[in-house]
Amino acid sequence: MKNLKIKQKILILTVIPLILTVVAVMAVSIYQMRSLGSQEVEQIRSTMMAAKRESLKNYMEITETAIRSVLKNVANQSEAQERVKTVLRAISYGDEDGYIFAFDYSGVAQVQPVQPQLEGQSLIDLVDANGVRLIEALIQAAKNGGGYVSYLWDKPTKGRAVDKLSYAIVLDEFDWILGTGFYVDDIDDAVLLKQQEVDAKVQTTIILSLLVGMSILLLVIILSVWFSNRALVKPIRDLAESARQMSLGKMDTVISVNSNDEIGELADAIGRMQKSLNVIFKKLKQMPRK
Repeated sequence: MKNLKIKQKILILTVIPLILTVVAVMAVSIYQMRSLGSQEVEQIRSTMMAAKRESLKNYMEITETAIRSVLKNVANQSEAQERVKTVLRAISYGDEDGYIFAFDYSGVAQVQPVQPQLEGQSLIDLVDANGVRLIEALIQAAKNGGGYVSYLWDKPTKGRAVDKLSYAIVLDEFDWILGTGFYVDDIDDAVLLKQQEVDAKVQTTIILSLLVGMSILLLVIILSVWFSNRALVKPIRDLAESARQMSLGKMDTVISVNSNDEIGELADAIGRMQKSLNVIFKKLKQMPRK
């Protein structure tokens, strides 16, 4: 620092705090935006999931109502089962991915509209990619009075396994469980879209903050340079030049600095020294020479 000029020191003392302030403001703004964005993302996820859970429950209530009328009108159990299967296979909603499935308590598929080749097969040991024994979990959830199970399942329209949420209930007459499910990949898509929006806002905020910060920084630099040149550097240089002229014996040098600050005090002191030196020089000239 000791080798730096006053103008450079002023710039450093001005610019560094400003940069730290801009960085701090940017960091706080970005943190707040990300925090609010995360809350919005979680809100979207929880709201959509709650809506799906409610819809699944409603669909199963409608399904149960539909098959109860069949059970009342058919006394033969085998015939009743076939009619119920027909009714369940005919139920669809939303799109081709919305359907009703049925398993008996041992895990044998009774109704599987999307994959009819699975009907009659025991899937009790079926495990998804996450290790969830999904059929066993669905049977247990249904026996507990109805419940939800999350797992991975093939989605025909996407041709791969995606997250699915199912709700299952019991059909005591046949020792079956009935269930239906929603693929929840659309929730992930909505969350991803919202996260992208948040990231875009953060990026825009960073760019705007940098532009504003750089503009303010440039303005401060210009003002600092102008002020330091006008109020500090030029008066000090003028005083230095006056002192240099005095050192060369030019005692008539005019000290033109007019200021009430420390520079003004320095100018006044140099002026007093100039007057004192003039008096000394005059006395020296008046002394007789030997």
